[in-house]
Amino acid sequence: MTLTVGRDGRLQGVSLAASSGSAALDRAALEAVRRAGRFPPAPAGLDRPVYTFAVPMTFRRD
Repeated sequence: MTLTVGRDGRLQGVSLAASSGSAALDRAALEAVRRAGRFPPAPAGLDRPVYTFAVPMTFRRD
């Protein structure tokens, strides 16, 4: 999953780096990030307007 977050902590974009092979799991992963809504603002000294992160997400059955 790739996240783009603004310097203020707002989610600017989210996309799948690769499909899980299940449309339902792919949608659930994207929705989980969107529901988080806001992230902590960038620390002082980081001054780019947006930051992009690669975030692994794993689903498992218990």
